[in-house]
Amino acid sequence: MSDRVVQEPFGDRYGLDEARDLGEYAQALTHLVEQGRRERWVAVLSEAEAYSAAELLGQFAQLNPSGAVNQLAATPASRLYHRLGA
Repeated sequence: MSDRVVQEPFGDRYGLDEARDLGEYAQALTHLVEQGRRERWVAVLSEAEAYSAAELLGQFAQLNPSGAVNQLAATPASRLYHRLGA
């Protein structure tokens, strides 16, 4: 991994810092999720960590089901649950 990648903040690297409001932030995150689906994936969490993350994302998604960021949280929650076989 290059020094530039390590030193560059995640928000800068993935274009999230450019969002001016919650709508643009949700769009940037949606684009990032779509990009991530095309990339090769590797296991980076244990099963317990993945389940915990899915629970947190799922609970957040249920707080405001019509909210753009909440709907976006439902996507990785669903994918994590699916991969865990839950």
